Amino acid sequence: MDSPKQDYAALFRFTQRPFSLTPDPKFYFRSRAHGRVFDALSAAITRRESVMLVLGDLGVGKTTLCKTLLDLQERKSRAALVGNALLSPEDLLRLMLQDLGAVSKDDVKQGKLAAANRGQLVEVFDDFLGRLRASCDGAVVIVDEAHSLPPATRDQVIEIAALESNRDRVLQFLLAAQPALGGAPTLPTLVDDRVAVRARLLPLERDECERYIAHRLAIAGGNAVTFSAAAIEVIYALSGGVPRLVNLLCERALQEAAAVAANRVEPKMIESAASALDLIRLRPKRFRWYGTR
Repeated sequence: MDSPKQDYAALFRFTQRPFSLTPDPKFYFRSRAHGRVFDALSAAITRRESVMLVLGDLGVGKTTLCKTLLDLQERKSRAALVGNALLSPEDLLRLMLQDLGAVSKDDVKQGKLAAANRGQLVEVFDDFLGRLRASCDGAVVIVDEAHSLPPATRDQVIEIAALESNRDRVLQFLLAAQPALGGAPTLPTLVDDRVAVRARLLPLERDECERYIAHRLAIAGGNAVTFSAAAIEVIYALSGGVPRLVNLLCERALQEAAAVAANRVEPKMIESAASALDLIRLRPKRFRWYGTR
C-alpha cells in the first residue's frame, strides 16, 4: 500500500512535496523580512564587505536564504556553502579550497590536500587569494549554522579574512547563525569585531502566510487543493509565522485531507495535524508552538 505522502501527492497531482523541510531555492519566498535581508546582503557582497552576519531563530529560513544567495553568486563569481559547521580548521580549509576551485579536481582525487597540515593549507589559501587579486576575481564563502563553529574554526575564518593577500577583500564570509539566548554575544568578540554587516530574519507576517502557502503549492504543481482562509488563520496562530512550522502543519494537513479525499483543507484538519505532530503551546498568549520531538 502507498504511504500517506504518496497518496496525497498523487491525489492532488503534485510534482514534488510542496512543504518539504529540505531547503530548496526553488521554493524561496521573498517575504518583507527576507527581501530586506537579501537586498542588504547582496549590496554588502557587491561592496566587498569582508564578514557579514545574518541572524534568525530556528526555522525562519536562513538556509534557504543562504542557498538562494549562493545560486546568485555562483553565476557571478566563485562561491561555496559550508553546511556542516562542526569542522576542524583543517577540514574547513580543505573544503573551501576544493569548493572554490583553488585546487584542481585531479589534485583532489589524488588526495594532495589530505596530508597537508594547517600551516600548509593556509599557504595554499594565501596563494589562491593572491591569484584572485591578480585576476580581479572574488569569492564568497557562506557558513551555515555558524553559531556551532568550534572556537578554533571560528578563529581560522578570521585569520583567513585578515590575511594580507585579502586586503582587497577578494574573499568574503557570510555567517548564518541563531541568536544567542539571554542577551549573550552571538559570536566571540574577535569575530564580532570583524562583522561589517548584520541582518536579522523574522517570521512571516499574517498576510504573508497565505501567500507563502499559495506560493509553495504553485511551485509544486498543485492546483487541485486549497487551504481555506480559516485554516490559514489557524496555521498562523499555531506557527507564529515560522516557515518550518508552517511547513510541518501543511504537510500533515494535506495527508489529513487526502485521507478523506477532500480538496480543501479546513481548520479541523490543521488541528488534527497539530495533535498528530505532538505540538505543544509554550506561549499561549502569543500562539507560539514548537514540536516536542
